[in-house]
Amino acid sequence: MHSVLVAFDFDHTITNDNTDVVARKLLPQEKLTDSVKELCRSSGWIAYMAKIFELLHSNYIDIKQIERAIVNIPPVPGIEKLLRELHSNGYEIIIISDSNTLFISDWLKSKKLDHIIAQVFTNPAKLDDNGVIRLDMYHVQDFCKLSTVNLCKGQILESYIKKRRDEGVHFDRIVYVGDGKNDLCPILRLSERDLVFPRKDYMLMKILNGTENYEIPKVKARIFPWSDGIQILKKLQEEIGLSQSSL
Repeated sequence: MHSVLVAFDFDHTITNDNTDVVARKLLPQEKLTDSVKELCRSSGWIAYMAKIFELLHSNYIDIKQIERAIVNIPPVPGIEKLLRELHSNGYEIIIISDSNTLFISDWLKSKKLDHIIAQVFTNPAKLDDNGVIRLDMYHVQDFCKLSTVNLCKGQILESYIKKRRDEGVHFDRIVYVGDGKNDLCPILRLSERDLVFPRKDYMLMKILNGTENYEIPKVKARIFPWSDGIQILKKLQEEIGLSQSSL
């Protein structure tokens, strides 16, 4: 079998906001003390969000309120249609995100998109017996300097491609859609046949444009900036013959 794999980031790529930031904004501002903010700088984002989830619980902001805020995040314009068109064309879709399993699952289910995604790679999260969201790192890595310690998207993407190859599925093209600097690692691993869609006016696009102080190897894949899902859909129709249904 030969097919197309489309890998998406989640925050600011599928959802038009950052799920962690939306959850954090439920917390009264005075609870974000200097010591809590310092936790992000000293111990990283995962430790910081773990503390935020504890504070949300101790301030009587329960999981239902958090879930409501998450599912109310709007999709990026056109992205729902794009996902459904990709699925109807038989493209394989995965998500690689520094969000967490609870938020991504809740949001996808609320939009009836969960069945479209072949697999989600993100930080594990679950409710403990007291109703507190407990967060873990997806993995702990020290081999990629472009990535955070908890999530190397490039390694995840390569491992998935290899796993599918071992299962008899060979991807003719890889398409990567993202917005942030943690999307740089996976796109550097793509070939000339592959396509990269960095969201306009976001960090990944700025790095690729050279407007940020980043020295990076040349990206082999072809780059197509985008601002809504319909632009991606049209470009895929032009480049690899994606057919559009009446969805």
